[in-house]
Amino acid sequence: MMTRKMDRREILKSCGMGMAALAFPAWQVEERSASKAEPGVAVIRVGNIYAGGQWYFDPVGLYIPKGTKVRWTSTKWGATVTAFHPSNDNHELRIPENAKPFDSGLIGDSYKNTFEWTFDVEGTYDYFSRNHESLGMVGRIVVGRPGGPAEKFPLGYGGREGRAVVFPQQVEALAVVPSQEIVAKKTIPFPRTLLYRPHPYGDVR
Repeated sequence: MMTRKMDRREILKSCGMGMAALAFPAWQVEERSASKAEPGVAVIRVGNIYAGGQWYFDPVGLYIPKGTKVRWTSTKWGATVTAFHPSNDNHELRIPENAKPFDSGLIGDSYKNTFEWTFDVEGTYDYFSRNHESLGMVGRIVVGRPGGPAEKFPLGYGGREGRAVVFPQQVEALAVVPSQEIVAKKTIPFPRTLLYRPHPYGDVR
């Protein structure tokens, strides 16, 4: 049987491929592929800091044209993407009146680590995670131009209508994403100042 000697370049190339496989396990490769940008699709990441019990959407503020699809991605199980709407646990209405409410259910496990929604109605959309409301896990999307109940009423107005409670941490998080700033900047990342709030609402330092 004929054998072929590997030259130095082939050996280095082979070793390099092996090291790359070790450095980037399959789940990391899959995660990177899943979060790749696609034309016409905006991506929002679910982030968390386990040490302090902090969960957040990043970017927390996003501007998109009407008809754009948004994809939320998560590698940690437990979050939801849920519109402020009476049909979702009796929450106050904070999306356009004629828009359909959305609710992802739990995302982040091996079977469902993304959620997608196409926004066909202009206006302002506020949303939250069912399991992390007390941590202030909320986000805002402006579609086309600001408008609707989220612009007319402050967060918590539904209390007088018997709607679900609103937590101070939610008010604090939405305060950093005024709609006009979202329109101007297109995306607003989740601020580090809110990641480092006193436990249990932020990271422990």
